[in-house]
Amino acid sequence: MEGDEAESVLAGLPTEQAMVVVEQTEPEPVIEVEPERMAMRDQVPIKQPAYDTAGKIPPPIPNGASGDDMGTFQKALLTVRMEARALDKALDDLADLSHDIYYGVEIAKDKPTLEKIICLAFGPGSERMPSNENERDHKAASILSSAVQNNPTALKEVASFWKLVMYPSCASHLKDKTVTDVNLVTLLRSRLGREKSPSALKSKVGALSGLLREPTIREEFLKKNGMEVLLAMFLKKGDDFNIVRKKVAALVMDNFLDEGMGAAVGEWPKKPLDDLKTCQTKGTMLVDGCWEHHVEAFLKTSPSDAWAKDFLSALKKQRGQLTDSTQGREL
Repeated sequence: MEGDEAESVLAGLPTEQAMVVVEQTEPEPVIEVEPERMAMRDQVPIKQPAYDTAGKIPPPIPNGASGDDMGTFQKALLTVRMEARALDKALDDLADLSHDIYYGVEIAKDKPTLEKIICLAFGPGSERMPSNENERDHKAASILSSAVQNNPTALKEVASFWKLVMYPSCASHLKDKTVTDVNLVTLLRSRLGREKSPSALKSKVGALSGLLREPTIREEFLKKNGMEVLLAMFLKKGDDFNIVRKKVAALVMDNFLDEGMGAAVGEWPKKPLDDLKTCQTKGTMLVDGCWEHHVEAFLKTSPSDAWAKDFLSALKKQRGQLTDSTQGREL
């Protein structure tokens, strides 16, 4: 520091020197200026710009303790793409490696492999490798979730394949031939009744949450009434599915309600709250205006769950803003 440097220089000077008198100057009066009031618009916190990675993400540095991760990854990627006999081992390997940003990007940019993973996670898989065997759906959902979570570069790669995500080829294999518009949402809807594993369904919701960060995918998901499927997941019966309910709430908060988490606030909900009778009727209980009723019903049985209270509060707040804006337009 300048003060310390000055002291060290002075310490080295001889003491028996002529005295030098330095004339003291009068200190200038300090004028206190009242801080200028900020305009209201300037008091609004500035939203941080979206994080964007620059340049190519380098591969991980080889580590003798972890073995040949790159070789394992490339072999697993090829195995999944070709649906080879060692598929289950390959899914395990990708589940372990997809947490790494580099491998997450490599999975996201490999179009054939990405589609295989999506069909295993959300669809039936294939005749050769059905998704309901050996927890393949659970593993694939975990891979997808890890690949895109907190990985904007991977999500950017997925964005270029948004049609593949929303309209995977396996959607055309639906057994319900009455469904004409086959897409990711119809896949989820057709399989929901057969979802018996809470942990697997939780992983699927996590993967969906990551994908919905991409604006085009989110827009298509809303157009296809994807929120109805999410509400149906929230309403799965049994205490074991409470982990799914909590995950669904986190998805809705992170993507639509909580601006602090980067949510696209204002995109959903778009409709007013429905009456309780509508939300207790089988044919209409999944409409957008019924979320608060169902969360309130859950809280009656689990009043101590703080996450549900926060979720309900955020839903009511956003719904209230929707009502206020509608009334403003009418005026």
